Amino acid sequence: MEEEKKKNIEPINNQDLFIKPFIDILNKKRVLYKYVFLFNNYKFKFKIVSTYYEYLMVCNNLLRDVTTCNLFYDRYIFYDMIGKSLYFPYILYIYEPETYNNINSSNFESIKFIKSSILNIEQIILKGKLKNEKYFKKNSNNLNNQKIYSFFNAEDIKSEINNYYLPNKTKKIVGYVEIYLLFHMARLFDSRIERLVIHKEYRNKSLGLLIMYISIYLLKYIYHCNRCDLTVENEIALKLYKKLNFINVPTNVLFIFLYT
Repeated sequence: MEEEKKKNIEPINNQDLFIKPFIDILNKKRVLYKYVFLFNNYKFKFKIVSTYYEYLMVCNNLLRDVTTCNLFYDRYIFYDMIGKSLYFPYILYIYEPETYNNINSSNFESIKFIKSSILNIEQIILKGKLKNEKYFKKNSNNLNNQKIYSFFNAEDIKSEINNYYLPNKTKKIVGYVEIYLLFHMARLFDSRIERLVIHKEYRNKSLGLLIMYISIYLLKYIYHCNRCDLTVENEIALKLYKKLNFINVPTNVLFIFLYT
């Protein structure tokens, strides 16, 4: 096992080449904002969650079915969270969702690049806040509230969403993935996929595989991660990850509940 680890560690032969991307990633100076592409002749957009209404839509339409957590963040915590941590929440939009057929294809050679944007996190947050304000209902009660960090319950999500005039429905969020970068001694970051969720109406249509394919590319070529790990909880997910060459590492994983 130790020999296998040694083979997988990329040596650092040029410290100058190492330190620049390391600091840029650490300070979130190079963050993929969006990647727009065609897949099987359908238009998609893979982008970071940059507006609070996107966060609310993810919580309401995707996460509520798969999490036992009953607390969600207000917009102040949300923007601090994406700005001050190595947490990267991404969503997959599909354009004209009503025309999407039951396609089960993993031919990623058919992906055709349209456009992409890499920005620093300050630019992303500014764009997100401006767009958030654009769709915010001006008569909402909490428009002029002072900055107060708070949580709210799952049953309050819809009332929070009602504070916004949501954008037109020519595109729809059909998937979500949480990516975390992890510090590691003497090399670039390791990474972890913490949560991959597909909208229940769009499962078994290769969208999970598509999100993971893009995420791996992102981690390798933009965030320069050394490796990516994840936890598998069901057979369907296991088959998906094996298609992408994830391997099972025999470990004795221990955990402790700190609050009982």
